[in-house]
Amino acid sequence: MIAISKKAILIFSMIFGLALRGVASASLQDVNYNFDQQKLSTAKDAFHFLRSYVDYYYLIVKANRSSLPSLSSTWGVPGWCVGDAHPENFGVLLQNNGASLFSMNDIDDSGPCPVVLDIFRLMVSSRLYDNSTKIDKILVAYLAGIQRQNYNMPPAVQDMMKKSQKKGTRPSDNKVSGNKLIRDSSMREVTADEAKQIKQALVYLRPYVDPHTKLLDMLATVKVGGGSGGLLRYEILLNNKGSLVHLEFKEEVTPAIYPVALGAIPDPANRVMTTLKLSQSSNISIYYNVVQINNMSMMVRPRFDGNVGVALDKQSASDNRDIILYEAYQLGVIHSRSVKNINSWVQTLQPVQGETWENDVDAVTDLFANKFKQLKAKNQ
Repeated sequence: MIAISKKAILIFSMIFGLALRGVASASLQDVNYNFDQQKLSTAKDAFHFLRSYVDYYYLIVKANRSSLPSLSSTWGVPGWCVGDAHPENFGVLLQNNGASLFSMNDIDDSGPCPVVLDIFRLMVSSRLYDNSTKIDKILVAYLAGIQRQNYNMPPAVQDMMKKSQKKGTRPSDNKVSGNKLIRDSSMREVTADEAKQIKQALVYLRPYVDPHTKLLDMLATVKVGGGSGGLLRYEILLNNKGSLVHLEFKEEVTPAIYPVALGAIPDPANRVMTTLKLSQSSNISIYYNVVQINNMSMMVRPRFDGNVGVALDKQSASDNRDIILYEAYQLGVIHSRSVKNINSWVQTLQPVQGETWENDVDAVTDLFANKFKQLKAKNQ
């Protein structure tokens, strides 16, 4: 009998495991997709690649539904998805009453869809960022949220809440200097027609702000990378009772959940306001709205310095893991407001084995990682 060392067995197991993962990802079906080259050029890794093409994720999971047991067994539970649930799309938001709330902060791709696709996206994106992400712990945190159980806010999020309160509603010093918005090469001055329409659009604020509120400055810009890359934005600076208020108008297009949408997707105004109510409850800032500029629907949102987003590269790996689990919990809380039968949803999730979630998450993360390498190599 040939003696095999423990080290050899370990190496064999690692290689065999990687081989199985390769087979799993190879078995998934790719889809035809036109990858915007500007977004691709700014995606520095597979995590940012996933972030940049949100609808590609939904097209992939739809095409591979039958090959992903965790999804095929849970797909049938409808609700309202936030749409782009990845770790850096959460943060602290200042509410209308001055309180700080940790929740989803990017709602452009929200709408009615199978809610499992939200939590699965958070799992996949977290694993792409950190391959040691514990999928089972994400699911436990999510289940606590969907059932409205108590869940301790981690110290890293507590620090973000304190930072939010300290900074408050003033504009960021990186965005505003004096009574002017800070310009860069990606920005341009608004046209006379745009300025006229922006002023008309701001009428929605009349019941909430001082009648002598002044429009101090405005400009147009286009973000290059990320899921919102290429969409038009306007930056607005107001003076309300001596306090500066920075607003952003953001172009709204068909949300990325469209491949898996359950029924008709509501118009932008109803869709955005529904998502705000589900993600922020009853204390939504007065500055949120959806307006029309040049026949485009644009979401208006406040750019308070106290709106503190999650930035994974500024935290330790340990803090990031705690933050991601708290995001999963908050995602569960958000879903609890739209899923009609919570007990049934929990009972649907619980029988799915941890190994099944792991295999499916690995298969999709491998697909995205391999696709990113392939596209980058092709464009070198």
